[in-house]
Amino acid sequence: MAVTFTWQPSPDDSREALHVSLAAGSLTLSFAGRSNLSFDGEGRPVGAWYDGLTYRRSLDNRVLQKWLDNRPPLRRRRFLSVEERDVLLARVYGDVRRVHGALHAGRLVALDATPAFIAGLDAWLDASLRWDAGRFEHEAAAFRSIYKPISILPPDQYLAVVLQATEGCSYNQCNFCTFYRDRPFRIKSPAQFAGHVAKVRDFLGAGLAMRKSVFLADANAVVIAQRQLRPLLQIVNEHFPFEQPEEVALPGAEQSIRWMPEGVNAFISAPDALRKSPQDFAEMAELHVRRLYVGLETGHDPLRRFLRKPGSAGDVLDALHAIKAGGLNVGLIFMAGIGGEAFRAAHFKDTVALIQAAPLGPGDLVYASPFVASGDSPYLDDMRSAGYSSLDEATQRQEEERFRAALSPWAQQRGVRISRYDVREFIY
Repeated sequence: MAVTFTWQPSPDDSREALHVSLAAGSLTLSFAGRSNLSFDGEGRPVGAWYDGLTYRRSLDNRVLQKWLDNRPPLRRRRFLSVEERDVLLARVYGDVRRVHGALHAGRLVALDATPAFIAGLDAWLDASLRWDAGRFEHEAAAFRSIYKPISILPPDQYLAVVLQATEGCSYNQCNFCTFYRDRPFRIKSPAQFAGHVAKVRDFLGAGLAMRKSVFLADANAVVIAQRQLRPLLQIVNEHFPFEQPEEVALPGAEQSIRWMPEGVNAFISAPDALRKSPQDFAEMAELHVRRLYVGLETGHDPLRRFLRKPGSAGDVLDALHAIKAGGLNVGLIFMAGIGGEAFRAAHFKDTVALIQAAPLGPGDLVYASPFVASGDSPYLDDMRSAGYSSLDEATQRQEEERFRAALSPWAQQRGVRISRYDVREFIY
């Protein structure tokens, strides 16, 4: 439910309207369209928008700032320093205290606000105001005790409940990827995983209500042999309501939401997928796995070898057929601009051809990811050794647009959604 309040005139407040939403397991405050704040069911700040800048706060208390640079129109982002983060949070809580005080003083008026809505808003503001710097740091430490770093998720899974059935990547040799270099690959036992799941649920608390799905992490959790994977998926099904909604209590004596996540999702590489049968994927579907994300990166085999990417382009197509035959949806990810000028033409031609040959349809996604190499990536050393040059930012953007123009008619005909996937904008 959403309600618009008007502020009664006062010397210290000139806002004309306050839009309040208590929906989808979150509280959103919009101050006359000039700024916005959002909080989860535990009262944790999740996002903010001030002065044309967007902020997202992670569960380990980092803040990512994003904005649009209009010359040319490019998205920018950076992580705030600790000092900048604390200034932002002080501003957020100044606004929360102002709303809380006005509500109690009777200076917020809405004719369509029911007593239950007012009580829910009041309780949610109270819950938010119980957070301070010390509690944020305590929670960040708790997060790090439960999780290894959550390195990356697909964009449609940014609001998933992440469960680390495995840690790290079983391959971990692609020259462009440094996400999992900080940890060895490990598969949790059923007992270890069940304990992890219980800790995650307890940690998120009422914040579960704004989580849309479950993501089985890390890099390729479903690489696990089916006999090991089955009990882990059964544990997920025991702890999450995929068939019958669960009541999650929200702030306020009588506030709750009927929560039912959409299903389980995970990454998988093509060689790993080829070690499973369509029947294996069908069994995953019965255990509420809904989508597997496959990193194609490129359909050009010489570039795949340069990237040390396992498997061939043909293997990717075979893997997609097996996954689809098992009744699962696919998220297919490729990298625009990877390989630089040397591979530019062939990467475009072969990648477009492979995607258009893929057995994708409604419910499937294709992600175009602008390639960005981290400073410590072996990819950069390999590019220098080979004498290859990377694309500049403007050319990189042109490549993204070229891929989209080539793939859009095919995607519209098939009912496939194409989206942008910028790994620099991920925060959990």
